[in-house]
Amino acid sequence: MGISTMTDLIGELRSRRLVRELDPIRRPGAGRPTRPIAFDGEPWCVLGVAIDLDQVEFGVSTVGGRELWTETVPAELRDAGPEGYSRIAELLHAQLQRIPESQELIAVEIGVSGSIAADRTTVSLATTLGWRDFDLGAAVTATLQEAGIDRVSVGVNNECQLSALYATRVELPLPTDAIAAYLGGVRTLGSGLIIRGEIFRGAWGGAGQFGHFNVDPMGPTCWCGRSGCLESLIGPVAVLVNAKLASGSAAKQLVDQDPDKANLLVVEAAEAGEGQVGKVLGQAGSVLGGAVDDIIGALNPHAVILGGYLGVLSPYLLPRLRERLAHRLATPGYAGTEILALEGLAPRTVNGAVLAARDACFYAPLVLTRPLI
Repeated sequence: MGISTMTDLIGELRSRRLVRELDPIRRPGAGRPTRPIAFDGEPWCVLGVAIDLDQVEFGVSTVGGRELWTETVPAELRDAGPEGYSRIAELLHAQLQRIPESQELIAVEIGVSGSIAADRTTVSLATTLGWRDFDLGAAVTATLQEAGIDRVSVGVNNECQLSALYATRVELPLPTDAIAAYLGGVRTLGSGLIIRGEIFRGAWGGAGQFGHFNVDPMGPTCWCGRSGCLESLIGPVAVLVNAKLASGSAAKQLVDQDPDKANLLVVEAAEAGEGQVGKVLGQAGSVLGGAVDDIIGALNPHAVILGGYLGVLSPYLLPRLRERLAHRLATPGYAGTEILALEGLAPRTVNGAVLAARDACFYAPLVLTRPLI
């Protein structure tokens, strides 16, 4: 790119207040002083949304990254089907009314538990919400237009992909070009793959589904319909049942209605030294280690991250997991891979959605904004 073209582009971005010029820097020798630039983005804002079974989380920030507000609103959406979107639309309208006159919304990113199509607007399948081939992006766009807001980028991602994005780029000290595999989730074993700071979705949107690695073809039936998935062996429900802390039906109900309580039940039993719980968590760590071994061999990532319920249980999983990985991580070419655990349950999905919405502006700044000066 030539100097004149770059100057024109910077001028265009300045006219939209996406960047601002800083004080000039005078350097030794002849020549004009250098005028560095920095992100601005104050007139433009983005909205991140995380849709759960019993609540919707909202996060709003300027394109430059200044947080405007966050809010979590109760909403019963279990098996609500497409008709349940009317409740989401109601909540979305309330958030739109809070946007100050000094800001203009230009991007919305939504996180959902389920499979997202390659178009990044259609929820192919979200069984707990009762959605199949539901064009959530189109529904949100229509809601925005009803509120008089157009020219907005609307994207939909799997919740764990957004959690992976936030963990990789914000929570952890990883390089900007990091390759990272994330395994976490709240009610199920979700996952995501980040390559060079961006979500890698694959050809049809399904990349990075590590929770459904076919670990044991003769294993228990997974909710996805296959047998022996990693989820069926060490998912939240499987841990409770195998540790004899709850029956199958009771474990499913507890994880569905109060996943935090389910985690606490396992942790308290492990801390109390209950033998069956310790044995089950050790076995889970070994099984997880085998899956992570394959991930490292296939992807050669900078890091494998345990978040969600796996992060909470990580103190009890990591010893056996690291044993399982000892040979792999002692092999040249793989020794640099880090195994990282996030023990806290931060609002990663909605924070990742805000990041992805900001990215949408950086990808198409001249499409989503207009000159202001």
